[in-house]
Amino acid sequence: MKKNKAVFDTNILVSAWFWKGAESKLVELAEEGTIEAYTSSQLLTELKKALKYPKLRLEQSEIDGISDYYALVLKIVEPKHTANIIVEDPEDNRVIECADEAEADYIVSGNHHLLNLRKHGNTRIVKAREMLLELTQK
Repeated sequence: MKKNKAVFDTNILVSAWFWKGAESKLVELAEEGTIEAYTSSQLLTELKKALKYPKLRLEQSEIDGISDYYALVLKIVEPKHTANIIVEDPEDNRVIECADEAEADYIVSGNHHLLNLRKHGNTRIVKAREMLLELTQK
């Protein structure tokens, strides 16, 4: 049986690390190998930047540890093409590029710019709870 492929947006990875919920359950499924989850070096760089937000109060060693964990759990792809679909926040295009390279079934995000697209090619763009619900119904 073909595994579902997903790209988790940075907001999903941050939520999964700090709170128990659909986001952390999806990361657990990736860790177990139930789903294939992907990222790129650009998205890992964005993650490190997000983890530096003062409200998270993390030391650099903690930020590096979180990033290293995700680099092990997620498969890293290097997108060969650039996307220019989301003009309001061009950084969101890095998620689309990663999904294209991975031939992902899902982009999982809490970002309204991405969620408003609903679909990109064969990739569905969903919230974490929606993907988790679909996986448990199969």
